[in-house]
Amino acid sequence: MPSTAFPVPVLQGGLKLTNEPPKGLKANMTRSLTDIGEARYEQCTKPREYKKLLFALSYFHAAILERRKYGAIGWNIAYEWMNSDFNTSEMNLMLYLDQQPEVPYIALNYLIAQVNYGGRVTDDKDIRCIKAMLKNLMRSEIMQDGYKLSKLDTYYAPPEGSLTEALNYIASLPLDEDPEVFGLHTNANIAFEIKTVNYFVDTVLLMQPRASGGKVVKTPEEIVTELAVELGKQLPGNLNFDKAHEITFELTPEGVENSLGVFVRQEIERFNVLLIRIRKTLVDLEKAIAGTVVMSTDLEMMFQSFIDNKVPLIWEKVGYPCLKPLGSWFKDLIQRIEVVGDWLYNGPPISYWTPAFFFPQGFNTAAMQSYARATTTAIDTLVFRTNVMPCFNKDIKERPETGVYVYGLYMQGARWDSTKKCVDDSQVGVVIVEFPVVWLEPILEEDLKTDKQFTCPLYKTSVRAGELSTTGHSTNFVQYMSIPTDRDQDYWIRRGTALLCMTDY
Repeated sequence: MPSTAFPVPVLQGGLKLTNEPPKGLKANMTRSLTDIGEARYEQCTKPREYKKLLFALSYFHAAILERRKYGAIGWNIAYEWMNSDFNTSEMNLMLYLDQQPEVPYIALNYLIAQVNYGGRVTDDKDIRCIKAMLKNLMRSEIMQDGYKLSKLDTYYAPPEGSLTEALNYIASLPLDEDPEVFGLHTNANIAFEIKTVNYFVDTVLLMQPRASGGKVVKTPEEIVTELAVELGKQLPGNLNFDKAHEITFELTPEGVENSLGVFVRQEIERFNVLLIRIRKTLVDLEKAIAGTVVMSTDLEMMFQSFIDNKVPLIWEKVGYPCLKPLGSWFKDLIQRIEVVGDWLYNGPPISYWTPAFFFPQGFNTAAMQSYARATTTAIDTLVFRTNVMPCFNKDIKERPETGVYVYGLYMQGARWDSTKKCVDDSQVGVVIVEFPVVWLEPILEEDLKTDKQFTCPLYKTSVRAGELSTTGHSTNFVQYMSIPTDRDQDYWIRRGTALLCMTDY
């Protein structure tokens, strides 16, 4: 804590040390149990319950730390849990076991997952995940010898014994952990490897020389100029409201513009702002390279982004969240403009490509509002029922009676099994799969059934984390979709399963 009596020169001249958790499940669990000590390990009045649950707690502590290396599929935000979280939870565990006649599993789950560890968590989807992980460990079944802590047979709570025996069991565990240990699918290793390679590539790009040698090789200025000219030729013109189809902005019987028309008008305005920015900066960059205008900081950063095949920051500021490299991003932009332009010039489509929009949350609200006005139903009593259709967009020939069809989504961490008509484990080596058309059907909230449903989050990008907007929601989170499942939904939450509006490439 702060102290006015402590001499400042000592702080200024001293060495700063940090006590970070060791890498790997084995090392982390060994440290956690070693810090407990033999004396405290034998101190509880319910020795069997304490030792089993303490082992589960050390496994939980190590697992949530190691999940961070898998990026967004592990946690939306990487949290810095520390030994103090484990020590506090261990003291709570012993206190509750000593003072309660029965093991209070519900209280322990709440206290450890949502208070001790959850107190550091800022994303509600991560809270959901940490609860699901602890619930699989802090339960009555763990008192059975041989109860598996994961899908793998190797990991289980050892029989009641001494601390040395528990540490010997940990020492026998594999050195390289399969992602299944942390509740993830084996494919999570691919995400980890991609993350590692991307970091390596970014480092190499940062270190590479900016000038090229030789007479045959093009200079960076020539490369960027050619790219700017080529992008300028491909860039479409602004969307023209004067050529709009008569039903795109059709008025309701009350004399106001229909909700979907209001939404697409706002989207078109955003696209036009982005198009104007791209067109102007491309021209300015060509002039700056030629020396006819001053090379500003923004243009210099844009120049470097073109060299690295990245989207310039000056475009991102007025653009939409997207992780694609420059070439894929530009193709994606043209496709989005074509989709929104088709809506503008030819009227509302039969099905909607959700990833095309800057603000897909607004599209959901507009679709719900259209139904509420048509049926004179209070909008705050309505929710969307998610109906996964047995087809993709090319097979959709007509509009639904109520609600809207949406397509273009991808599933990460799982896949849709069209035979069983429910979510199922991913195939090995296939990280992201295309998801079928979804019918968002407006119904009364009281009629929504949640049995055998996985409440799956939909994000704009695979990063998943976003900034909190004024509404209190993440800017990257779109909505929850209820998807049929033949397993407990906690299984898919531990898997990090989510729907995405786009891939990274």
